[in-house]
Amino acid sequence: MFPSRAQLPQASRKGRRWRVAAVAATGLLVASILPTTGDAATTAAKSGWGQGTLTSSQLLSLVGQMTLSEEIGMVHGEGDPPNSAAATASCTASAVGCVGEAGWIPGVARLGIPPLRMTDGPAGVRLAHVETEMPAPVGLAASFDSAAAQQYGETVGQAGRATDQDVWLGPMVNEVNYPTGGRNFETLGEDPYLAGQIAAGEVTGAQSQGLITELKHFIENDFENGRSSTNVLIDDQTLHETEALAFQSAIQAGAGSVMCSYNRVNYVYGCGNSTTLGEVLREQLAFGGFVQSDWGAVHKTTDLVNGDDIEQSSGSNFSVTALTNAVQNGTPAVAATADYPAYPAISGAQWKQALDTAVYQILTTMNKADLLEGTQYGSHFTGAPTPWVPARADLASLQAGDAKAAESIAEDGATLLKNDDTVLPLAKADAKKGGLLVMGPTAVASYYGGGGSAHVTPYDGSVSPLTAIQATAGAANPVSYVPGYDLDGQLVPASALSAPDPAAGYPNWTLTSTDTGFAGKPGLLRQEITTASVASGAQPVLDLDPGATPDQLDGTVNYTGASTIPANTAFRWSGLLTAPANPGGTNWQLKVFVGNQTSSQLFVDGLATAQRRVSIGAYPKAPSSSYAGLSETARSHDPANPALQQASYSTTLTAGQQIHLDLRVVAGASPAQIQLRWVPPDNQAAAINQAVAAAKTAKKVVLFAYDDGQEGSDRGGSDQAAGLQLPGYQNDLIGAVAAANPNTVVVLNTGDAVLMPWASAVKGILEMWYPGQEGGTATANVLFGKVNPGGKLPITFPASATQQPMYDPNCTDTSATGNCPMYPGVVGPSPYVAGATTSYRTITGMSVNGIYEGYRWYDEHGVQPLFPFGYGLSYTSFSYSKLSIKGSASASGVDVTFTVTNTGSVKGSATPQVYIGPSPDLPGSVQQALRKLVGFSRITLAAGASQAVTLHINQQQLSSWADAANNWIVGTGDRTVYVGSDSRDPRVQKGFTLKS
Repeated sequence: MFPSRAQLPQASRKGRRWRVAAVAATGLLVASILPTTGDAATTAAKSGWGQGTLTSSQLLSLVGQMTLSEEIGMVHGEGDPPNSAAATASCTASAVGCVGEAGWIPGVARLGIPPLRMTDGPAGVRLAHVETEMPAPVGLAASFDSAAAQQYGETVGQAGRATDQDVWLGPMVNEVNYPTGGRNFETLGEDPYLAGQIAAGEVTGAQSQGLITELKHFIENDFENGRSSTNVLIDDQTLHETEALAFQSAIQAGAGSVMCSYNRVNYVYGCGNSTTLGEVLREQLAFGGFVQSDWGAVHKTTDLVNGDDIEQSSGSNFSVTALTNAVQNGTPAVAATADYPAYPAISGAQWKQALDTAVYQILTTMNKADLLEGTQYGSHFTGAPTPWVPARADLASLQAGDAKAAESIAEDGATLLKNDDTVLPLAKADAKKGGLLVMGPTAVASYYGGGGSAHVTPYDGSVSPLTAIQATAGAANPVSYVPGYDLDGQLVPASALSAPDPAAGYPNWTLTSTDTGFAGKPGLLRQEITTASVASGAQPVLDLDPGATPDQLDGTVNYTGASTIPANTAFRWSGLLTAPANPGGTNWQLKVFVGNQTSSQLFVDGLATAQRRVSIGAYPKAPSSSYAGLSETARSHDPANPALQQASYSTTLTAGQQIHLDLRVVAGASPAQIQLRWVPPDNQAAAINQAVAAAKTAKKVVLFAYDDGQEGSDRGGSDQAAGLQLPGYQNDLIGAVAAANPNTVVVLNTGDAVLMPWASAVKGILEMWYPGQEGGTATANVLFGKVNPGGKLPITFPASATQQPMYDPNCTDTSATGNCPMYPGVVGPSPYVAGATTSYRTITGMSVNGIYEGYRWYDEHGVQPLFPFGYGLSYTSFSYSKLSIKGSASASGVDVTFTVTNTGSVKGSATPQVYIGPSPDLPGSVQQALRKLVGFSRITLAAGASQAVTLHINQQQLSSWADAANNWIVGTGDRTVYVGSDSRDPRVQKGFTLKS
């Protein structure tokens, strides 16, 4: 029996440590994970979570049979492996297989232990081929629906197993603490109770299909700026009462693995922090699965001793050489350095113990996922150990059902923020005689999801919001469209182009004698490139094909629709671009739009230096053929040419300045399309003027606006005021359009909060989040009232950049040596690294939030947000009545019962939320929220119908963590329960005395 890591030597730590709560003591590792009594194997009736038949002693025996190198192979990742033949066939009809896995460990084939394959998340299954892209997790959280969360998990679980995956790197349980955090769209909101309940549903759903979930990122990685170095200083109460609670709920739901984080916590890196990984995760939260590092987050081999079980994405620290030496010879004590605390000497036996423990915890989770049945102890053992995996569904068979799930969850998360004069729902009559006007880029090219490791490549063919709106309005009611926020520009006109003149010394051209007649004329000279080089797949050469199409002058480059580049040909256009007078400035963009190309390039300023400015690779690419997988700025927003993709080159041009252009495109087996466009400096003013003119004649305007959420950086950098703005000139556009037509509805595709300086000027605001691949249909269904919006905000929307929890009025210097600890990635004090980054947590002499995160901060400081946590309107209305409270702390909590009635005229979903006020009996040193969420339920009621709802508040929800007691303390005495539709709208409330 392997001792727990708590019995191993640990790195010394500075600062405070968390104390172990009495309820969390677990003793020896194996005893805390699986019972050791009764070794009789139970035969699994079917594949799914908890169906593995191996007992704890059998798992221990498997570990004991491994060689040292085999054990080491289990604790670090390797490159992308080949897939099984079955999974290959199910991935794509062309049988090119599934690639792009996040990582894997190889298993031990001779013992019947299969590889463990891992896919990114948490918005679906992220591999290098098409999958169903689910709504962003923040949209799922907006549903306030545990059943929807379980359906979300089941959908991902089935798809993950169908594509040969074993571990899903999700859900992401980090809180939205920074309103401009780059990965806020991946999270489940700002409240730990809500996040925990939604995460628990996802865990249950995914693991019911046999896909292991991996909660991330443990812990406090709530930002992207400086995430690999930022030090989060945090006190005991803040940790226990915020993010750790969400992890706790998901762990109690059975999550099989946890990912440790990049950041430091109280000066020690997350993946080598024995306090957070040992005392908090293993002992207090009783986690018994395996811990895996974020990719590149392991810093020392001793991280294995301190709680991390698997290093990804390689074995640079958990290497064969390092761990073999450690096991055979032990390691000496290491003194503290500028970056790391001191480490004690560790004997070889202790290293072996740590390695055994890590492998045992990996096998424990694999067993629960039914992945060890081919071992000598498994139900599929046939005389010789052979890796065995449960049957997997065919991916194609799941597509239709998964799309319906994605659409349903997008509709559930739709959050109506404003609906003055019942501007919504739309009616077909609104579109009569062109009365309905749609604008905004995400109306044409749907914004499916954010970027980074959460980005899923969705199936092609999904309906855009504009198309869905047009279809709902019907052919007899035409819907108009103008870009408004124009990301595409316009065709470069012939007046700005001129054919090359060989006499001017323009280099490297191969021209015929007739080409000199084109010199200086408006347009670009079009030439066909050698077709032999195209057929061979080589880079097209400049020599003309003697039998090619004669050279010609193209006034504009616009080969779309019926006019295309023939299959298996290649063309180039050459000449000069002369900048006209620039009334709006000197900043220009040159854009190349292409479709069905093998490749396309734009060279600028001469072929002598081959200065390529734009290069667009082959499209479609097998198996990654999804056009929808491109970023918003890489797609066309022209309804007449929606399938084109684009790339841009920005340049400064003064009036009359000339630059050389060489544009090329290679067509593959299908005809290709190409356009040469530009965005002049006055494009913004022209686009707004066009939108305003159209809005003045429309009955209603539906304007789509968006932001960009990306892994790796926070929106606006460390400038939260900038990050909270909609990109570009969208705010200016909305303000101008609303002034021209007050019947304007703004549809937001954002992953988190944005400022809305125009909120009072528009009549409707609908937050659709990043709604996944079926978001177009879902959006139209909500706009026209086929679906009644019932989503609630899982985050608070601030009224201004200075009225939110992370604004520090004492922070003045955001430079590399500045004094802004409230925002991560900015340098601050540290005992290790001079100027190591710090976060906003409780620090002596600095601004402190403590447990007052999200809506709790707004309540504590009396700040009115733009829209509060839990807020969301409906096309109907609801009342609350008959509130009663029964129970006590000694009876494991209280039951809150109330009645909800649909007082409106249409069917709709209500989401009653239960909040509890502070206790007068707790010590003054214990922070307490004015109100904290302790329960919610989503119910659907017909018009006039009523339903009694009972929600249980358990003992921990009635308690606060008291540092002095090192434990949870029940908050007895006179308390108040609030029931309402959001955190600022208590419809009914009742005082009661909580007895211990």
